[in-house]
Amino acid sequence: MTIEELIALPSLSGLRLLAGEQGVHRRISSVTVVDTPDGAAWIKGSEFVITTAFALKDDSRGLTKLIRQLYGNDASGLGVKTGRFIKSIPQEALDTANELGFPLVFIPDEYAFRDVINPALSMIVNRQSALLDQSAKIHQKFLELAVNNNSVPEILQTLKSLLGQSAVFVDIHFRQFYYSDYDSPLARQMQRISFDEFSAELFPQYRCLPVANKSENFGCIVTERESEPELEESVAQTAVEYACIVLILRAQTRISNQHIEEKYRDAFLEDLLLNNVKTENEIHNRAQLYGWNFPNGGLVAVIDINNIKKYYVEDIDPQTNERLEEITQNIFGASIRGMLYIFPNAKYYKQSDLIVFIISPEKYERSLIELRLETVFRNIREQIAGEASFTITMGVGDYVDNIKDIHQSYSQARTSINIGYKLERFDCILFYNRMGIYRLLTAVAGTEESEDFDRRYIRPLSDYDAKYHTALLETLEAVAACGWNLKKAGEMLFIHYNSAKYRFSKICEILDTDLHDPEQRLAAEIALKMRMINNNRWS
Repeated sequence: MTIEELIALPSLSGLRLLAGEQGVHRRISSVTVVDTPDGAAWIKGSEFVITTAFALKDDSRGLTKLIRQLYGNDASGLGVKTGRFIKSIPQEALDTANELGFPLVFIPDEYAFRDVINPALSMIVNRQSALLDQSAKIHQKFLELAVNNNSVPEILQTLKSLLGQSAVFVDIHFRQFYYSDYDSPLARQMQRISFDEFSAELFPQYRCLPVANKSENFGCIVTERESEPELEESVAQTAVEYACIVLILRAQTRISNQHIEEKYRDAFLEDLLLNNVKTENEIHNRAQLYGWNFPNGGLVAVIDINNIKKYYVEDIDPQTNERLEEITQNIFGASIRGMLYIFPNAKYYKQSDLIVFIISPEKYERSLIELRLETVFRNIREQIAGEASFTITMGVGDYVDNIKDIHQSYSQARTSINIGYKLERFDCILFYNRMGIYRLLTAVAGTEESEDFDRRYIRPLSDYDAKYHTALLETLEAVAACGWNLKKAGEMLFIHYNSAKYRFSKICEILDTDLHDPEQRLAAEIALKMRMINNNRWS
């Protein structure tokens, strides 16, 4: 109830607004009488105050002071009975009421207090009863939506029917816009932008109301602003709050279902990548559970977040851990969006610091797949630019004709990344078919022949180092990396040239070979590369 509505009551036709017209929309929650000098101090707010001015009869500025006190305590307005204790309203009081926009109402002397209080309270109670009834109906409507598992658009349509305003739900988890209707000005504006472009600042003419609980943010409801809403503000707020509750419940259910589906889906993809499936029929039957189809062969692309694991130390503080997890999920999200944009049918499987994609292109697409993957990699790098100091590496295995053999492509992709770590090749895309000699050596990794090379050129040095605490194997690696130039190797190892010469001669002595011979050098280099592959091989 407002001052304007109080004055308009037929039973109070004698009331007249004297000043403070700007405040006629101030709400009244109760009516009280103040006729003591300190009465204004007990005002709690939103009361319409009635006075006979008994306490002010000997103070010419008392009414002005009372108006300021009531305004400061957030009273709704002041009704003054003139005639008995105060003959007329001082001009100063009228000016003050106008200045503050505080309603000053004339009450005829013949009106008893109850003549004003009873009809006002009756209207307030009736209004509150109507609001409670409306709130109960809103509660019932949204309860039915929650129980009956209605969709997000249906929830928004119900909200629109109550508010008389179009509404959009911005779902930040599933990265979607949901509309109460598609032809409103709001909907048309939202449809012109991508999800990543959305921000509340883009739509200052609309309200953006958060949909969140204490621990998680699910998005926001965007609604139109109207100068005269169809519902009372409190009831409209109730409708929005219930809509938020049901949207949160719906989001939690969908997220839970997504996690369950992801768990079983990831188990299937893990079996596929680790060669834990027995037959093609098993692959296709399990794929159908998720609406997938593998009519062709495929290849694997693995995106690795470079060196992020070294930040996960034993005593990591919760804030750093939370930040690293946020970075990981942001990079995963950018990777998924970037890959699915170019390869909409790609399947993905997330691990702690990497994400695996199975790509099954049509026959006509295979000749372009490397070019497209390079485009994907560039796009992802652009999206994650500025994510701390982390970079990514994409390892790509060879195409296999039968999806049952996809584990081979996965092993190749992982091997490419691990070789990249050894060679310190980060922030790039590594195709297994471009790995040169490493690809050839990978084919014989783990065989008896590779073990022979290890026993001949590597193990004698590693055993000697372990026994005498030397660094001969490290020296051999440095010498080979420097093109067998001992001076450069010494600089790399931060040792004197003579120390490098001594170590080199000791290596030749232990291996019982002449490493000045090009053939022996080649054999030693192959052994070193084979050792690296055996230490970083995925199968």
